[in-house]
Amino acid sequence: MRGRILFIMAIVAFVAVVPLVYYLLFERGLSVSDSGKRSSQPDGFDRKTDEEPPPLPMALSIIDLDGTVEYSREGGEWKPAEIGMVLFPKDRIRTDSRSSAVLTKPGMFTVELDPGSKFEVQDLEEKASRFFLGEGMISADVVEDPERIFEVAASESVTRTKGATFKMTVNQKGLVSVGTVKGSVDVEAEGRIIQVNGGFMTRVVKGQKPADPIKIPSAVFLKVRWPKNRELSKRNIVIAGRTKPGARVKIDGTVVSVGNRGRFRQVIALKEGANKLKVESYDVGGNSTIKESPRFFVDTRPDTFDIRTSPEMWKKKKK
Repeated sequence: MRGRILFIMAIVAFVAVVPLVYYLLFERGLSVSDSGKRSSQPDGFDRKTDEEPPPLPMALSIIDLDGTVEYSREGGEWKPAEIGMVLFPKDRIRTDSRSSAVLTKPGMFTVELDPGSKFEVQDLEEKASRFFLGEGMISADVVEDPERIFEVAASESVTRTKGATFKMTVNQKGLVSVGTVKGSVDVEAEGRIIQVNGGFMTRVVKGQKPADPIKIPSAVFLKVRWPKNRELSKRNIVIAGRTKPGARVKIDGTVVSVGNRGRFRQVIALKEGANKLKVESYDVGGNSTIKESPRFFVDTRPDTFDIRTSPEMWKKKKK
C-alpha cells in the first residue's frame, strides 16, 4: 500500500512539472546551449547585432634576434626586444653596432635589420605596409602580390614594390642606396621615379633626384690605411680607409660610420699582446671585400730597470 501511494505521488509531480517546462522552453523562449549557458533565443534562430566585431590589427612579428636589440612602443622608452614579440604601427626597433633582427608578416614579407639600424613601423594595412629606415641597412624579401604595396621611406626618398628581394641602406648624411636582387622596385625622390630591376642598383643623395640605375658591380672597392708602427705602447689606434659610396664597413664585426664619399675613420681599442684586425666592406648588391691587418703588438706595461749597488760604495774611505 505504501509503495502504491509513493508511485501515485511521483506521477502527480511529473504531470505538474511538464507545463512549467513547456512554458520555460517555448513561451519564454529560453534554451540551453551546448556549453551549458542559457540563450535568450530559441534554437534555430541566429542572433543579430548592430555592430560587426572590429578587424584584428595587422601585426609584425620578431622571429630572430642576435645581440642587443631594443624596441620603443609609440615613442616611449626603449626596452629589450624578445623573439616572438609583436610590433604595431608607430613602434620602433633598433640594433646596436654588433646586433641584428629579423621581422616578418607571414605570407607577405620578411625584413632583416643589419647592425646599427633604426627602423620604424608606420602603417600595417591589408593592402599596404609602410616603414621608415632612419639609419643602417635592411634586406627585404616581399612576396609578389599586385594588390599589396610594400614601402620604405629613408631620408627624403621612398622605395616601393609589389614583390621583390632587395637591400637598402641609409647613412648619417642621408645617402640612400638600393639594390634589387629579384623583381623590381620603384625609387622616388624630388619628383622623379625610377624603376630598379633585378641585378641593378641606384643611389639617392639627400635633396637630389635618384641616379639612373646601374648594373651591380661584381666586387666592392676597399682600401685601408694601417698604422705604420707595429709595436705600440698604447691600446688605441686609428683605422682609416675608403670604400665605394653607399657601402657599409665593419671592423672586427662592429659597424662603423661611412661618409657620402665612402671614407671612414675609427678609433679601435686593442688588447694587450698580439692583435690582428679584419675590415669588411659590403654593399646592397650582396658583394663583400675583406682586408686583414698586419700583426700589432701592444705592451702598455711600464719599463723596468734594475739598480745594482756594491757593498764597497757604502764604506767610508780612510784618509
